[in-house]
Amino acid sequence: SKATVSVLYWNFKMMSRALSMVMLGAVSATALTIPLAKTSGHRSLAADHAVLSRKYGAAVPSVPITDFENAQYYGPITIGTPPQHFKVIFDTGSSNLWVPGPEPKVVGDARYYSDKSSTYVANGTKFSILYGSGALEGIIDHDVFGVAGVNASLNFGEATKMPGITWDVAKFDGICGMGWPSIAVDGVEPPFFVLLQQKKIAAGSFAFYLTSDDSKVGELTIGGTNPAHHSTPFVYIPVAKKGYWQLNGDDVSFNGKSLGTNVHAVMDSGTSLLAFPKKVAKEINAQLGCNEGVTGECTYTTCPKENTLPDLTLTMQGHTFTLKQVDYIMKIQQGTQTTCLSGFMGIDVPPPMGPVWIFGDVFMRKYYLDFDVTNARVGFALAQ
Repeated sequence: SKATVSVLYWNFKMMSRALSMVMLGAVSATALTIPLAKTSGHRSLAADHAVLSRKYGAAVPSVPITDFENAQYYGPITIGTPPQHFKVIFDTGSSNLWVPGPEPKVVGDARYYSDKSSTYVANGTKFSILYGSGALEGIIDHDVFGVAGVNASLNFGEATKMPGITWDVAKFDGICGMGWPSIAVDGVEPPFFVLLQQKKIAAGSFAFYLTSDDSKVGELTIGGTNPAHHSTPFVYIPVAKKGYWQLNGDDVSFNGKSLGTNVHAVMDSGTSLLAFPKKVAKEINAQLGCNEGVTGECTYTTCPKENTLPDLTLTMQGHTFTLKQVDYIMKIQQGTQTTCLSGFMGIDVPPPMGPVWIFGDVFMRKYYLDFDVTNARVGFALAQ
């Protein structure tokens, strides 16, 4: 039956325990809320750099740099019959679903075993996704995909090779792309579009609620939105290009000064930070007074005093969306010591795709975003 389903996010430390405690059942046309634990985890900025290089064709370093907390959100899916469980990043900056098969030697126990699924159908087409740390390679399989009790039969990637630091430091099993079909590798239909085509969900939209507050639980709602997660009405901005969730930005300003006009603003749930052109990121970090390392990370020896740093504002169709210091300065807790990290990093994407201004989880924690496929638009509301 048609449904609106919600996938709750939590960090990896509680994932295996939570999966053993929760059974996902059939849902109605009302959003399903599943109470799951959430804790802080670590994410390497090198992983973001490597992923961004693949997504947007940028030349970025793939060396290890600073880890920070509250930087990644995961949700549960299943593949096969009986269900095999995985934790994945739901990524609006890509469009393929893939999980590891038995072959890759990577951290984590989750693997897809086709010989253990009665609904597996062989395909065998090879695929390759180039990341900054090397190519992720594998084959296309066909099986039953499940999320929050809703199932659909689809093609997906079974990874056979996962090289480089991206996967050495990853705390997730795979990625579920939520971008448009035009950027899917090998033309494989993205899972959300399959659910929509097979009439398994009530509406052609999905919404992200991300939070850094450990007392709250993040949520991805599929097939609608959850009114409990926003305090203001949605403001909708049309999609400028169906590929990434790219919008036309009138202006990006910092401390009241324009940094760029007519920008390509990309809403990317698979990117932890705000990734702007390198020159812009460097200018912002200079104003923030952090210490920029050779690989681009910008940290503080002593965290800045609260409410002492400027605002960042994105303007689209006359509407302003503002981030304050509390939104873009990341706090890293290591034992009893707290250090701080700028939420801005540099990425230079060449034309015609670039330059791009990527608004990742730092932005999406403040704003509840409705990704409306049916009407090709994104809705923005203050999260609560």
